[in-house]
Amino acid sequence: MATTDTLPSLVDVLGDLPASSSTNSSYLSHLTALSLPQILQEPASLASEASFLTSELTNLCHSQYGTFLSLHTASTALSSSFSSFSSSLSALVDAVPALESQCSTFAQETRELREERRKVTTVLEQHEKLLDILEIPQLIDTCVKNGYYQEALDLANHTASLVKRFPTVPIIRSVEVEVTNAINQMHSQLLQLLQEPAKLPSLLKAVNFLRRMDVLDEEELALAFLTSRGAYMRALFEAIERERTMDAARFLKKWIELWREGVYDVVTQFTSIFLERPPPTSHSSLSPDLRPFLTTFANTLIHQLLAVISRTIPQITDSPALSSLLTQLSYCSSSFARIGLDFRALLPPVFEKAAEDNFRKGVEDANLALQATLEKALGTKRGTPVRLPSTWMIQPDAVADPPSLPLSSAAGTAAYVPSSMLTSYPSLATLLNAILTTLNSLRLLAPTALLPSLLSILDTTLNKTSTILLTYLQQSLNRQRRSFDLNDSAEADKKEKAVVLGVTRAWFYVVGFSRRGLVEGVYGRKLNEFSNAEGNRKMKGLEVADVDWKPWEEWLRGLGEDSILPQAEDLVIAEQVTGGEVVLEGEAIEPSENVGSNGSG
Repeated sequence: MATTDTLPSLVDVLGDLPASSSTNSSYLSHLTALSLPQILQEPASLASEASFLTSELTNLCHSQYGTFLSLHTASTALSSSFSSFSSSLSALVDAVPALESQCSTFAQETRELREERRKVTTVLEQHEKLLDILEIPQLIDTCVKNGYYQEALDLANHTASLVKRFPTVPIIRSVEVEVTNAINQMHSQLLQLLQEPAKLPSLLKAVNFLRRMDVLDEEELALAFLTSRGAYMRALFEAIERERTMDAARFLKKWIELWREGVYDVVTQFTSIFLERPPPTSHSSLSPDLRPFLTTFANTLIHQLLAVISRTIPQITDSPALSSLLTQLSYCSSSFARIGLDFRALLPPVFEKAAEDNFRKGVEDANLALQATLEKALGTKRGTPVRLPSTWMIQPDAVADPPSLPLSSAAGTAAYVPSSMLTSYPSLATLLNAILTTLNSLRLLAPTALLPSLLSILDTTLNKTSTILLTYLQQSLNRQRRSFDLNDSAEADKKEKAVVLGVTRAWFYVVGFSRRGLVEGVYGRKLNEFSNAEGNRKMKGLEVADVDWKPWEEWLRGLGEDSILPQAEDLVIAEQVTGGEVVLEGEAIEPSENVGSNGSG
């Protein structure tokens, strides 16, 4: 019992412990659950446990004293650190408002930089897409240079779609401007392609791309096509222009060939590209004004052809060359008739004038040569004596007995075979030979409508020569007579007169044969088919003058030799010769039949 009295009560043990402690609450609950005997034994149990714990703690202190010392040192240092941390934390708390203010200021100042950084980052992330967009103008330019027009148009359409999606983006607008410039270059290149030597497929491809570009309407596109092809043809013509001064006939032949190929190509190409184009899918129909463009273009080129021919033909004096050119143009016109460009009716005036000019030049040159010789023989210079016909107009071996040519040039001979007796009169034979050469050239290109005009030219030229020859024969015979009176040589007078009369007959023969060669030999007509009824000498509005024989008649009658006057059929002039086409008529006057001046037939 005494032990019981010395033990502290439960209240004393628990008096210093907070009642609200979970451990205390648990222990009190445990005590309340014990029986009385157990409660009475509980203090002894607790004392024994406390003694055990005290013993264990003592042992622990002895064995782990170093740990406790370290713990004490650490606790002291930690307490000091906490004090320092508390001071630092207070300073930090005081500095936070200033730091916040500086951060706000820094954020304001770096806002633009951060925005630029964000943009740069975005650009870097979209680098490949942006590069594709920026390379569009360069790609279009490369496609245009290499002829990939379809790809260039696809890229241009892609750019247009980007502009619609991003109308306010500056880089898209910049790309649009560059693409527009590249497409304009493509448009110029396509138009330039129309001026180059290209076949129908290439031209059709170029025109279709121009249509897709929708820069020109159909009428403007057709006009641009014709203008470009015309420029290409002009370039071809200019390339051979230097040949004009070298060989006019060769130049004109080449020019006509280029013109034929060029015009035919343009007409067929224009027809295939514009006139035979499939009808459009829309309600709009093909413009009716396209066909007049082609008509105007063709008419312009035909007039250009006629202008070049008219300007060049006067330089061509070779009748075979003219005939070849006419044949070339006739075939060209016949082939063009299939496409509605038959221009044969426009050719006769040009070639008629050329044939007439060449005939006039040939006849006049032949007569001028004889006229110059006659004037020189007349002794026009003071003190120069008249040369007698027997010294130069007749072969020396024929002076004693001058040959008498037939008065009619048609006496049993062909229109292209002169009398061999004319070889005894070299100067007249040379004249006839030159005239026959002109007729030989004329027969290659003898327009029927020109017969009256050519006969008039021949008569007018022969009339001039006839007047000079008559004057010369009269003066030479008078001079001979005066010298004969002085020398009293009637025999020489008679011989010279015979030569003069022989020359006269030869001249009549030359005139008649020349006129007959023109009318019958070239045109196949007969001199006796023409008449000068009622004295009418006008043919197609031209005054036709034949050789004036009245002075000859008066002179011969004075000499008592009027029987050698030419026959009427050799002197008649055609009243009217009809016809308008360029044709070749009559028998040929062969050059081998001409009379040579050296006395050989």
